[in-house]
This record gives sequence, C-alpha cells and structure tokens, in this order.
Amino acid sequence: MDAEKKNYTIFSQEIDAISMRMKRKNQVSDNPTMMDQITEIYNNKGMIQTYSQRKNIQDNNFTCIAILEIDNFSKAKRTFSQNFIQEILKKVSYTISLYEQSNDIIARTDYNQFTLIFSRPDKDQLFKDVDLVRQSIADIKISSPDKKAIQITVTGGLIIKSKNAPLEEYIRKAKELLQSAKHIGSNKVLQTKDIPKQ
Repeated sequence: MDAEKKNYTIFSQEIDAISMRMKRKNQVSDNPTMMDQITEIYNNKGMIQTYSQRKNIQDNNFTCIAILEIDNFSKAKRTFSQNFIQEILKKVSYTISLYEQSNDIIARTDYNQFTLIFSRPDKDQLFKDVDLVRQSIADIKISSPDKKAIQITVTGGLIIKSKNAPLEEYIRKAKELLQSAKHIGSNKVLQTKDIPKQ
C-alpha cells in the first residue's frame, strides 16, 4: 500500500506540473524569432518584448531580475555531445518553468544563462522562489552518456527592480551580482546585501 501511495504522489506531482505548463502555454509566443529553439522558452528578444507588454500588469507587486548560470558549462569547457548538452538545457529550463507564475517571464539569454523576471507581492518571496529554483536544479537526476551521475548546479545574481527603471539597467546589475557570486563559489544565488563590503 505504501508503494502504491508513493507512486500515486509522484504521479500527482507530474500531473500538477503538466497542468501548470498547460495553463501557461497560451502565453508563449507563436513567433519563432521570440523563442529559444532548444528549450522552447523565450530568447532575449522575446523576453524584452514580453516584459514591455506586461510591465504594468501588477504594479503593486515587487519584481526581481535573476540571472542563473549553469556551473562548469561554458562553451569553452564543452565535454559532452551537442545532443547531451541540449538535454541538460531542456531539463534546466523545464525545472525553472515549474516555478513560473502568470506574470513571470523566463528566458534563455545566453549559452548557459537563464534570466528570470519574477513578480510577487513580497520581496522575501522573490528570493525564496528563485532559491527554490536553484535547489530544484541541483536535485535534477541525470546520467552522462557513460552512465555516470552528473550534478547540475546554477549560480545566480538577483536584484529587486525599481518600479520605473529600465529593464536593461537591472539586467546589467544582476549580471554584476552573478560575476561576484561566481568568485565566491557555486550553487548559490547572491543579492546585493550578500556581497562582502570592501
């Protein structure tokens, strides 16, 4: 009975995840120039255009920009086949999408980088949700082509955006935080308050 219960729970979680995806599907652009062809989420162009259309929808909410980079996964360090790299990118983007709410925007904006624009009623929830994304990516189970378990982790920078400030300015600030985070270690998300004072 316990095994049945466990299987049912896992099945229920999968159904919930699929249903969440389907509810969001209508927001995804049909324009292929707006989409990342590998992960089927927005690319940089799609992210910027969608943000400009949605930025006034939830004026009472706080918005954060978070940039997550897959650790040890740069173009220069390619040790796996193109197909396997694409599988990893798809798993990471799918995991991020499970935390996406109706006014959020997620995009693959560089080879190994994802940009998250999350909107929540409270600032603490923004960090909690982005950190949950980080933890969930670290929990992804994947084996290399030679059947060795691989740990995927991301490091990120997160900044709360001021209401009327340009998106590009906060993307730049989030990238600066990401660089600082990478110098400190990996598998963490840093905010401005986490940066050691000089």
